Amino acid sequence: MNPIRPLAGLLLVACGLAMDVAAGDTPPAPTPSTAPAEAPPPAGAGKALVVPAKQDPKAAAKTETSKDGAKKAKEEPTAPSLPPGEVGTIDGLKKNFPNLAASAKPDGTMVLEDRFALKGKGTQDDPFVVTWDQLTSTSEVYDPRKGQKKIPDRVQMLDGQYVTVTGYVAFPIYVREPKEMLSMLNQWDGCCIGTPPTPYDAIEVHLKEAATKEQRMATYGTVSGRLSVKPYLVGDWLVGLYVMDDAVVSKPKQTGSGS
Repeated sequence: MNPIRPLAGLLLVACGLAMDVAAGDTPPAPTPSTAPAEAPPPAGAGKALVVPAKQDPKAAAKTETSKDGAKKAKEEPTAPSLPPGEVGTIDGLKKNFPNLAASAKPDGTMVLEDRFALKGKGTQDDPFVVTWDQLTSTSEVYDPRKGQKKIPDRVQMLDGQYVTVTGYVAFPIYVREPKEMLSMLNQWDGCCIGTPPTPYDAIEVHLKEAATKEQRMATYGTVSGRLSVKPYLVGDWLVGLYVMDDAVVSKPKQTGSGS
């Protein structure tokens, strides 16, 4: 399981701890109990001998699975990722996603559903240039709590492809050489300023190399890497959706909270 999912939660926890320390708050020391310890009852006292009934192993496994499913986060099964560049042309796109309406402009830019322009080939050398409009459009039809569990083809096609996205960025607080970060549609400092991200408008990014000081201080930039479209659920609550691996950051810059 991805250890940083959801990274936004870790940022919030770190921020809360920092605020407590800054305010002079420290966790209260545990108060020792003054009540006398209870003596353990004699072995077997008050208990009847119970012979456990035989249980069907299949039924036990089913029960355990259902209990774990209610408590543990899980990644929702999705279609296997396609090799990079497999959907970089109209022919490749129609072969793998025949129901997705798409056309091509003279310069090779693909237009999906007459809404989203997509440049590039989805390869490491020529990644797709993806807009936040395309990524956030998943929210129009995908909401596990409402029983809507089908990722739209216009987004599913990006799974396994190399992409580049420009937006606001945030790094884990108090980590000197982070290799994880968030790329987001909206500005957020990981704590109190800005708009906290949702699974639809944020990407959990795994960097190829640890971030430099310049990158850590940035609030805006471009990230490029291999994208995975992997819904991450707690029960039916969606807490993560997009993950980028083998990523690099370019054009980092600082922006004001109002820009």
